Amino acid sequence: MNRGHGFIVLLIIFHLSSFSQNIDRWTAGSARQLNGEVASLICFISTPNDNWSESEKDSVLRYIKKSDRWLIDQALSYNVKLNISNYILNNGTDIKFDSIEQGTGSGKERVDWIYNTLQKLGYKNSKKAAKKLKKKYDSDNLQMLIIAKGNGRSYAIRYGSGINKKKYFLEGMMLYSGNLVYNPNHFAAVYSHELLHLYGAWDLYATYAQTIDRQARATELYPNDIMLRVDQNQGPLKVDKLTAWLIGWNQTEEEHFEWFRPSDYNK
Repeated sequence: MNRGHGFIVLLIIFHLSSFSQNIDRWTAGSARQLNGEVASLICFISTPNDNWSESEKDSVLRYIKKSDRWLIDQALSYNVKLNISNYILNNGTDIKFDSIEQGTGSGKERVDWIYNTLQKLGYKNSKKAAKKLKKKYDSDNLQMLIIAKGNGRSYAIRYGSGINKKKYFLEGMMLYSGNLVYNPNHFAAVYSHELLHLYGAWDLYATYAQTIDRQARATELYPNDIMLRVDQNQGPLKVDKLTAWLIGWNQTEEEHFEWFRPSDYNK
């Protein structure tokens, strides 16, 4: 592996859940199951020539909290108790990088952002950092939100069994500020979408790993699922029964669920 390139969101584990179904569960890393107490560690990163303003940070936090409330309500619709708490690291001060590469949706984005950010915060071991931070924030599950100043397509950074725990155990996502001023509600929906990826959700729209046929079928069956589309108005969106099954909220498997498995998820 070369500096984290090409090691993207294809880190696969197979897990026998506590329910009846066998599903892909990302229980190997810090984000295990989307229930109970969940802590999101927020880091703002920027370059020397493009800093975050305080008003921009306030806007990000406002829409993240809005999205958290939406996720909590979705969990409740499946009788799942969920609480998400946000903690801003580095006292809210920008963490500087010489440059920030854009996400492109290619599946080949860098996945070393969390580890590199942890190093700048004084942590040398991702797993030890996760253990310490879980204890500090009294959480069952933990993820890091890297909020990058600049444009790009956001993506999840997940851990799979057998991968280097010292570098990649602490899971999270790379979010870009983009057109936050003009599309803040879209930013909130994207955050929810990426967070669900950390806990096992599949994309239901056409990607490098998902087919147009599956997108068309998902549009028929789950037109408002947030893994199919993200809107400026997050209200009509939902965690439908397929996505709820993947993340463990829905215990009832339907025969066609497996048909939607993306090509980068091995059985």
